[in-house]
Amino acid sequence: MTRDKHILLLFWRRIQVIFYRFTGDWQTNFEPRISSEQIATEMKAASFPTISFCALLALSCAIATFGLLANSAPAIIGAMIIAPLMTPIMGLSYGIVQASWSQIMRSFITIFLGVAVVIGISFLIARFVEIKIAGTEMLSRAFPSLLDLGVAMASGAAGAYSLSRESIRNSIAGVAISVSLVPPLAVAGIGLALGRKATADIGLSFKDIGLFSGGTDIAVGAIVLFLTNLVAILVLAGIVMTLHGYARWKRAFFGLTCAIVASFILMQPLNQHFKELRVKSKVLRLVKTLPVSHPDIYEKSMRMENLRVRTENDVIHVRGEGTMARDKVEGYPARLELFRHELEKMVGEPVIIEVEAVPIDILLFRSAPDSDKDQGALSSPTTGE
Repeated sequence: MTRDKHILLLFWRRIQVIFYRFTGDWQTNFEPRISSEQIATEMKAASFPTISFCALLALSCAIATFGLLANSAPAIIGAMIIAPLMTPIMGLSYGIVQASWSQIMRSFITIFLGVAVVIGISFLIARFVEIKIAGTEMLSRAFPSLLDLGVAMASGAAGAYSLSRESIRNSIAGVAISVSLVPPLAVAGIGLALGRKATADIGLSFKDIGLFSGGTDIAVGAIVLFLTNLVAILVLAGIVMTLHGYARWKRAFFGLTCAIVASFILMQPLNQHFKELRVKSKVLRLVKTLPVSHPDIYEKSMRMENLRVRTENDVIHVRGEGTMARDKVEGYPARLELFRHELEKMVGEPVIIEVEAVPIDILLFRSAPDSDKDQGALSSPTTGE
């Protein structure tokens, strides 16, 4: 070893000593994956509907159903934590990448049984309780979008990865919270129980948000959300398992291809609601930018409190509710027409806008130092935001 190399080696070792001193001997730890034999044993056990599985699933369903009827987010989160439905889904994904029909059928039957139990229990509870109000927690699961698909894909990958490392296996509970499995099934059961008797929460109209059959439409949307989560988890979990060496690509290719095709079939309803979210975002953007770009025509004369977007017969319907300064009511139809034309340019589709505004008087009170008293402590009524 030359003298220069020896000096560089001593310098590098000195840097390592200083680094470990400041980091508490921290160093990268490449944890080995769990053996293929252990994963195979666990996935086989996960595919059987045990008594504990059915009991936890029933309790989770009851918590989710009561939480949805009460419109309580904490109760719904609690139901997601104890729900064991993620386990047989992982078993089904493992069966797909292994091309094991026995594993696939056992897991599929377990999942089907779990789905039937959740929908059945939630249906009976909704009929017994007789609360006809569909709150925001229910409605939020009736309109799945591509964003939900993204969440499910990341959750499926995280779930499969957590199964492959001993130190992070407890993270599966967090994965269960991030992806919604039991709540949408409970929403489907409640929606079927309510049917056309379902009543929207205060300030909401089923027609305005694109629900024309009440609870039935809510149930259909919730089922689409569950299928979206199921397919996305199957695909991403299968890919992660294959990358970890738990299956061969030749075996996994056919099953993963079928799951990917199923995900593309679900794209249409997901893309529809995602488009409505984008339109809503553009509406809010126009509300902020038009007073700047067209100050002589459009000013901030309305405070938007509620905004809903839906698509019907290839026409985008936008409905807004809020308050407006009383002296700005005159001439508002012309400003609304300008708003509609600008929105149509942005989305490239025909738009119908309806605005329900309550005219109000806005009073501005002002307090100033003694040197500024000549400007008046109380101004006359004004119409500023």
